[in-house]
Amino acid sequence: MLYSFKQIIKRLIPDKLYLKIMYRRCMGKKLNLKNPQTYNEKLQWLKLYNRNPEYTKMVDKYEVKKYVADKIGEEYIIPTLGVWNKFEEIDFDTLPQQFVLKTTHDSGGVVICKDKSTFDYETAKKKLNSSLKNNFYYMGREWPYKNVKPRIIAEKYMEDSATKELRDYKLFAFDGVVKALFIASDRQNPNEDTKFDFFDSTLKHLDFTNGHPNASVPPACPETFAEMKKLAEKLSEKIPHLRCDFYEINGKIYFGELTFFHWSGFTPFSPEEWDKTFGDWIKLPEKNGGGYACIGNDFVLWLHEEENRATIQSSNIPDYKFMCFNGKVQCLFVCTERNSRSGLKVTFFDKNWNLLPFTRHYPKSEKKIQPPKNLNRMIEIAERLSAGIPFVRIDLYSVDNHIYFGEYTFFPGGGIEEFSPEEWDLNLGQMIELRK
Repeated sequence: MLYSFKQIIKRLIPDKLYLKIMYRRCMGKKLNLKNPQTYNEKLQWLKLYNRNPEYTKMVDKYEVKKYVADKIGEEYIIPTLGVWNKFEEIDFDTLPQQFVLKTTHDSGGVVICKDKSTFDYETAKKKLNSSLKNNFYYMGREWPYKNVKPRIIAEKYMEDSATKELRDYKLFAFDGVVKALFIASDRQNPNEDTKFDFFDSTLKHLDFTNGHPNASVPPACPETFAEMKKLAEKLSEKIPHLRCDFYEINGKIYFGELTFFHWSGFTPFSPEEWDKTFGDWIKLPEKNGGGYACIGNDFVLWLHEEENRATIQSSNIPDYKFMCFNGKVQCLFVCTERNSRSGLKVTFFDKNWNLLPFTRHYPKSEKKIQPPKNLNRMIEIAERLSAGIPFVRIDLYSVDNHIYFGEYTFFPGGGIEEFSPEEWDLNLGQMIELRK
């Protein structure tokens, strides 16, 4: 895939800096990440520090259906007619006269077919193939989208028999409590701008705008709102903020999608006070150690901010540094006795915890070092994180049998620290396969 110079530079900018630049550009003011107060500020904070791996499947338009069905029931899911890796794989003969095509990994990759006999296949192909090339994460650094597999799904075409449209209702939930919703209207009217109207949880119209003007006559609220509210609150349990989108079709509720970052947190409220009101509803998770935990099924990766990393490094917690070559751990070393009078000790082991007969820059410990109880799991994580990379050092901590991520290091010691005996410099060097 070819990228323009502008796209390459955009991808190289670190997340925090990128969000600061975009926030200043879109909101006209400095982003406050140290003490965020408004809704849009807190969304940027959550992008950086609330990176739960489960969020990835929650934004994947294919995978989320099983997730939601398990939570609230299969009866709320719009049927999927097929899933493909590329447009050319779609067998249109197997699809009904009406259907909807969507890309699974982004926003806006949608093609609606109301009549297959007049369907413009070339235009659809161009739009969806273009969408498949995009990584939506880079647009607003919405981390959940970063690792979603780009695919195309076909869904059953749905519309309400009375309105002849598909109107969605977007419920804003905060730690399992719905506080507001908005209804979009005139979306499919080429002669009108899209309208957004917000309501509180009692369906009282709220007097502000966000992204689009209000309708001259507020749209009718869904008859099934009470049930929608219960479903949204169930889906958003233990999540600081989640927007849950539903459709009401012929009196029945269908799930639409889950959104963590409304407007990506880059759209002003008018009047501005509503940015603060919505922000007060978000209770940010505790940010211990200058980072935030990403919790997997049986491990935790801890993300540290640079300015606070020294707190961890100066402690007596041993860190385990795995030397990974093309996704395989060949050896590791342990840093101990940081605060001792004799200074830091660096001791090398092979992956089976056999002591290796060399040192690098620092002396090895004279004390017997026991392997962590979860050594094999740490090796597995290090190899997953280093897959496809010629060489990288993965640093991990083990505390109370939980694994915490430290950092990636591509050039340990800057490549200028000596080995003793020197032959080990050559031994490890031969493990790096340089690509021609």
